[in-house]
Amino acid sequence: MMAETILLVDDKPNNLEVLGELLRQEGYEVRTARSGQEALAVAAASLPDVVVTDFKMPRMNGLELHQALHAIDADLPTIIITAFGTVESAVAAIKLGAYDYLTKPLDHEKLKLVLRRAMDQRRILRENRDLRAALRTQKAFDRIMGNSPKMQQLLQLVRTLAPSTANVLLQGESGTGKELVAQAIHEASPRHERRLVVVNCSALSESLLESELFGHEKGAFTGAAGRKLGWFEVADGGTLLLDEIGEMSPRLQVKLLRVIQERALERVGGTDPVRVDFRLIAATNRDLKAEVAAGRFREDLYYRLAVFSLKIPPLRERREDIPLLVSHFIRECSRREGKKVSSVSPEAMERLVQYPWPGNVRELENALERAVVVAQSDQLTLDVLPEEIQEWSSAGRPPARPLEELTLEEMERLLIAKTLERTGGNKSQAARLLNIHRRSIYNRLKKYNLAGS
Repeated sequence: MMAETILLVDDKPNNLEVLGELLRQEGYEVRTARSGQEALAVAAASLPDVVVTDFKMPRMNGLELHQALHAIDADLPTIIITAFGTVESAVAAIKLGAYDYLTKPLDHEKLKLVLRRAMDQRRILRENRDLRAALRTQKAFDRIMGNSPKMQQLLQLVRTLAPSTANVLLQGESGTGKELVAQAIHEASPRHERRLVVVNCSALSESLLESELFGHEKGAFTGAAGRKLGWFEVADGGTLLLDEIGEMSPRLQVKLLRVIQERALERVGGTDPVRVDFRLIAATNRDLKAEVAAGRFREDLYYRLAVFSLKIPPLRERREDIPLLVSHFIRECSRREGKKVSSVSPEAMERLVQYPWPGNVRELENALERAVVVAQSDQLTLDVLPEEIQEWSSAGRPPARPLEELTLEEMERLLIAKTLERTGGNKSQAARLLNIHRRSIYNRLKKYNLAGS
């Protein structure tokens, strides 16, 4: 077991030598500093368990040192020693968060007792912080369900990379849970106390996305009545998730690359650089390597984003997880809807496992929510599942129906599906071919449980 560490601070070398030897005999590891500035350097290199500092020192007194150390670690106990003990200085020390205040001539037995209590408090605070971190992390990972080998391998990698500051690229089809993985990475990182900011790059026009990401100055454009902080600045100290990064225009890709490299940005309409500290997670349902090869995505930006590249498997590649997900979603939906559905018939479960789930986990959740709402008993049967799942044949596709028998909604769904197939899943290109707004195709994809890239 490592010895507990005390940092002694006093501008008089003799005091350091005498008190240091006393504390070493008690089994402590003792470090010394002859000024507040030197003490900060020692603490920055390796944080001690307790600081014992003289009050009256040149340039930086004991209270000022305590405040500076408190900014590094708010839980670091500081014991201040002075020969000029007054009620006012004692009250000031305690108000500023000092652990205790002792006067000279120093009672060594009292110092030993105070040190022991301070060490115990430090240990308890650390244990509580570690326990809260473990519970918070576990809660974040509990939302990502799956016992399949692919999911266990993914979760192990997420646990490994989360404490780092490295950029992460999440790739996977729509509805696979990329945002949940991003949340788990953030919650398990040292940045968890600050915000996770989520920006959908495909939901905004190029000019609006630029303003939202980088902020703007007053008068930068018509309607810019004042300065606006962008999402990079809002995420300062935390994590920024750029969803659908593959939809970003080449011009904004250049600006993003510069911010990643320099950790500074210029607001729209501004000239002064603004320093930002963020961890970047990017997500896409496109194959970014293929986009790079096709000249639609910058290669240098890709490698900046993909320090860690994680592939989120589609639901059809981890069918063994479907019963677990079904049980969870039924329980949650029943609780929300005030129903008592608690099981699934064998026939319905077999169909749920066989169905290819083009919309992945999101489509499964939506289908089960609908089924729970319409269920008339405590068991979900095949007839309460959505029509497209009921009609799915063992051959792997819905039975063919004459075009004149299709409803208007079925024809629209078929047209969108065929157009997405033609564009390789590119939603923006599909919207142009269908002559509808990009936002409209997103609404229809959600309505019809269709997936695109």
